[in-house]
Amino acid sequence: MMKTLIAGLALLVAVACTTSEPHLATVDWLVADLPSIDSIKGAPTLIDTKLGKAVHFNGETDGYYLGENPLRGMEELTIEVIFRQDGDAKFEQRFLHMGTVRGARILFETRVNADATWYLDGYVDLGEDEDLVLIDPEQTHPAGRWYNLSMVVSDGKATSYVDGVQQLTGEIPYRPIEEGITSVGVRQNQVCWFKGDLYRIRITPKALSPEEFLTDQNLLNEE
Repeated sequence: MMKTLIAGLALLVAVACTTSEPHLATVDWLVADLPSIDSIKGAPTLIDTKLGKAVHFNGETDGYYLGENPLRGMEELTIEVIFRQDGDAKFEQRFLHMGTVRGARILFETRVNADATWYLDGYVDLGEDEDLVLIDPEQTHPAGRWYNLSMVVSDGKATSYVDGVQQLTGEIPYRPIEEGITSVGVRQNQVCWFKGDLYRIRITPKALSPEEFLTDQNLLNEE
């Protein structure tokens, strides 16, 4: 009887181990306290906010390189960045680059106009001529205040948002991006340095609705 019970328990454990799916945790980084920093370019500056420290990037030399790619294993995801764009920055701004330098990767970028407005550019590249650019010069926003920039990737499409308001959506046959690292404040090949402030980056391994997005920007913008 005891041998039968033990055998039965062993079978249950084996089934549980073979059928359970790996758990992917949400990645939630305060930019003032990033993990796994391999190198720092320039001298990103800590600044005070109502929610604690954020980081100012000078648009010329400041950036962080992290020795990890938080997108690994994620078949669907929501990426959020709490950011503030300087209005006198150069036209092309690239401040979050996850994956490889020129292969499979996701980038968060903006384009800054002469009138100190900006518009979002979300980029997903899977390599092999499979990529998607989410950019619309008509959807501009004033610089100098905090925003939540988001991208939801799920069910064969990617959708971008600013403060929970949809910007663009497009089809992309997404699959997990397993290789590469992360740069913050600059593209990985050290072009298009970001001028502005970053507070928080969150990557959730599922598709969130806008009602579930971070709202840190509301408190950061309070007078």
